[in-house]
Amino acid sequence: MFSMTSLKCFYVAANELNFTRAAKQLYISQQALSNHIAKLESYFDVQLFDRGSPLTLTDAGRSLQIHAREILGNVDNYLREVQDIKDFRQGELTIGIPVTRGTIMLPPLLSSFHKLFPQIKLNLVEGTSSGNITDVLHDGTADLCIGYQPDNLEGLSVFPLYEEKFILAVPQRLLREIYPKKTFKSDICTPHFLKEFANLPFVAQSPDTMNGQTFLELCRTENISPTVVVHTQNLITELSLCMEELGACVLPSTFLAPLQRGYNHSRFYLFSEKQLSRLSFFLLTGLPHSYHISVYRLKRKALTRAGREFIQLAQEIYRDYGL
Repeated sequence: MFSMTSLKCFYVAANELNFTRAAKQLYISQQALSNHIAKLESYFDVQLFDRGSPLTLTDAGRSLQIHAREILGNVDNYLREVQDIKDFRQGELTIGIPVTRGTIMLPPLLSSFHKLFPQIKLNLVEGTSSGNITDVLHDGTADLCIGYQPDNLEGLSVFPLYEEKFILAVPQRLLREIYPKKTFKSDICTPHFLKEFANLPFVAQSPDTMNGQTFLELCRTENISPTVVVHTQNLITELSLCMEELGACVLPSTFLAPLQRGYNHSRFYLFSEKQLSRLSFFLLTGLPHSYHISVYRLKRKALTRAGREFIQLAQEIYRDYGL
């Protein structure tokens, strides 16, 4: 009979298609990895890999890869349930989140969670966007993800946190120079159309980012052709350049924490109020659709008590976070 260790070794090697990388990931020698795979090939009396260059899976290897994913997943689910049975004295939770969103959302959430449940080890998987962070659920890397609610909800359980709004940040100097006869008062309560500010220069995130796409969709909807001074991948850089008066920028409301209301939990400020004092902020309307920030997980994966407590705490902290 083969061992679970051999099956795990095969699965890692099948995913990597490189024995050297797989052995390093497993913290074993390449010879030990080869021995585990040889045991499986002997047990099933098949060849699992075509050992050419590049290394590939045989038909039997591809079939075992599919079943190994399910078997190892079931074992992992069982181990989670056993941990819960042990009076919640230990555990581990892995959270997937876009890296910039994590910068503002995670400090109050993880700090509060750790104070309540110091026995739970927390791990982070930080992606570049909400669009690709979902992948870490499907490959088994993360237990929960935080971000924009995915379009495809098949196989997912979703726990809403709040609706994200979008805000236009404008250097006050530019408002005075470009609209000398008009008085603007910073307003995050009354919705404004972006076209009211169409003559301003803009700093924008790249079109391959969620925020960049939202900016372009707003421009198309309102039939304006903005002058973009700088494109950047990083939202924090975008707001920093805005504060240096290079141009106005469109931002998700999450990243302007000083403008949010606090509710019994500490808040993390990405920028100080002093840094933001040279800017005016305007709530935008005319968005192509709504944007909901949620925690989500795979239905087929066991939800541990740590996961349940984390979701409940996230909903408590962020239930009134939207503007």
